[in-house]
This record gives sequence, structure tokens and C-alpha cells, in this order.
Amino acid sequence: MDRKKQYLVIMIKNLLNFLYLALIGLFGLFFIVVFIFYFFGKDLPSFDKLSYYQPRLVSKIFTSNGNFLEDYSTENRVFSSYDEIPKELINCFLVSEDINFFNHIGIDFKGIARAFYKNVLKTFTNKRLEGASTITQQVAKNFLLSNEISYTRKIKEIIIALRMEKVLEKEQIMELYLNEIYLGNGSYGIAAASLNYFNKSLASLDLHEMAMLAALPKAPSTYNPYRNPVKAMKRRNWVLKRLLDEKFIDLDTYSSVLNEQIVLTKSEKILNDNASFFKEEVRREIISKFNESKLYDGGLTIMTTLDEDLQLKAEESFRSGLKSYSFRKGWNGPVINFNSEDKKELFEKFKEPEGIYDDELGLVLKVKNDHVTLINKEKKQIKLFKNQMSLIRKKKK
Repeated sequence: MDRKKQYLVIMIKNLLNFLYLALIGLFGLFFIVVFIFYFFGKDLPSFDKLSYYQPRLVSKIFTSNGNFLEDYSTENRVFSSYDEIPKELINCFLVSEDINFFNHIGIDFKGIARAFYKNVLKTFTNKRLEGASTITQQVAKNFLLSNEISYTRKIKEIIIALRMEKVLEKEQIMELYLNEIYLGNGSYGIAAASLNYFNKSLASLDLHEMAMLAALPKAPSTYNPYRNPVKAMKRRNWVLKRLLDEKFIDLDTYSSVLNEQIVLTKSEKILNDNASFFKEEVRREIISKFNESKLYDGGLTIMTTLDEDLQLKAEESFRSGLKSYSFRKGWNGPVINFNSEDKKELFEKFKEPEGIYDDELGLVLKVKNDHVTLINKEKKQIKLFKNQMSLIRKKKK
């Protein structure tokens, strides 16, 4: 009996010692966390500006008939409020980026644990490690921090995310995220991406197109459907499967959209390279009346007096007159001379001057008595013989 009591006393002492050490460990951990938050949180940038978000928007020029002529921007972005974004599109981004967004406090402990477990398994393979950044953390990084890859930046990102969740509504954070995120092909935000990839407004997107947009944040270049259609399709279908797994869509819907092809349609400008001098004059006029920032970031809608039919006729007439003058007076000489051994490389990088229109740039490589050898921008080698070069010889009076 004494042995039993003695054993029980030892067990209780060991338990008390363990609890004592655990308590010290918890207090130690608490003070470490407090110190980290104080040390890294004291000089963090203010996120007050997020409450008054003014995105950089594209300014667009239109003809007198209302046709799109040109755009000016530092970032290709079209703003959409939270209420204008289809619920299905938000669901696509939730399953691909942060399924617990509407439930976590800025950081996702379940996501961290899941990423940690998967990364331990991937340590012995060459597979890319997974991150556990929430949408709130991504907003903190995109708006307030640099792209530096370090533990210091990650700690700051977490602190800002936790603070942000106390001040901003979830809908505000989601709106900031979806309007700011880069989705490849020069697109900032979902509305610009929708136009660049499908030439559609957000409200007109089909489910599989929404899934394609949500597939892009992970690696915009890798999953760009213009460059890598197979990888893009695979990633899009992964998003659709996640929608099914999270019960946002049923099996019938999933089956009906899974094999939909990705049909890409870029928005087209009227006149394309024509009216370049007119567009440049409009650009100068706007800058002189306002400023460059207003033009390139202000999201202006600029209506002009330009009639595209008359403009084309005027340019054709002008061009015809220039050709006629050249035939009468002879060639005016080269656009530029390359006196370097790297002239082929320089020619490839040479920007075509405004007003070339249907003429084609060519680089002269060799000159013989009866012909010249040249190369065009498509790297095609061409020979021009004497009877084909009457234009470049001065006319005899």
C-alpha cells in the first residue's frame, strides 16, 4: 500500500512539474508573440488609405460614333464594386485562393496546418511548396508591402491582415483584392481580365470563363490561355472540381461545363494604327488641360469629333499624294542608318515610325550592280532587281 501511495505521489509530482513547465512555455510563447507584434508592428504602413481606395483606371478615347479608338493607362484596370461582381465569380476565387475567407480572422490556421502538412510531404520531391496566404494577407502585401521574400515581410503581412480585419468589412477586402490582383496579359483586376481574355463584362461571363480567371492568380504567365492553353485548361478544370467539392455547383453543372473550350476574344480598337497623329494630338490636349496622372490613371471617357470613315478616306488620299510626290521627285533616303556589325539585331528592336501604314520596313544587307539584298521584319530575305527599284532613283528632268 505504501508503494502505491509513493508511486501516486511521484506521478502527481511529475504531472505538476509538466504542467508547470507547460505553463512557463505558454507564458514564454505569449511574450514572444507580444514582442514580435510590438517589434514588427510599430512602424508598419497605415492602411487608412484602403478605406478610400482610388484605383488607377484606364482612360479611353472614342470616335464621334462612340466606337473605341484608344486607351491610356499605367495599369490596365477597370474598377468593379463588390455588388457588381457575380457571386459565382467570387466563389471561384474562394475555392482557388481562400476557401475560409468569410470565416477566418485574417490568417487561416486550418490553411497553415494543411500547407505545413503538404509541404512536409513535398520536401522529398521536386514539387513546388504550397503557401497559406489568405486573401486578406494578399491585399496587405499588394497594397502596403513589397514583394520581398522573407520571414520579416511575412510577419508584417500577418500583423497587417489581423489589423485590417478589425477595420474593414469582408466585402471591402474582397473588392480590393479582385480589383487589384494581377491576372496576366497586362490585366489588373477581374474586369480588365474579362475584357482582355473574353471581351465580356463580368455579368456576361459563363461559369467556365469565371473559373479560368480564378485559375490565374497562382501563376498568371504559366496559366495564360493565350500562351499555354493546355495548362490553362487543366488549371481551370481544377477550379471547377473545387467548386464541386465545396458544393457550390452540382454534378450536372460540373459535367456540363468541364469540356467547354476556352474561346479567347480580345477587344478590338477601331482604326488600329490609323489616326495615330490625331490620337497623339488628343493625348497632348488632355495633358495640357489636366495632367498626365489624370489621363493615365483617372479613368477618363474622352469623346472626340473623329469620323472613322472620313479619317480613312483622308489618310488614303494623303498617302496617295505622298506616293505620287515620291514618284515625281525620287526617293528621300533611308529611315535610319545602322553602321554597326549588329545591324540585324538593331533592326529587330527598331520601333516602326508613326505613319508607315502599308509600307514595309526593310534592312539592306548587300548592294550589287543589278540588285540589292534586304531583310524584312519577319526575317524574310528579299532580292530587289534594278527594274524593281525605279522609285528610289531620281527622275530625269
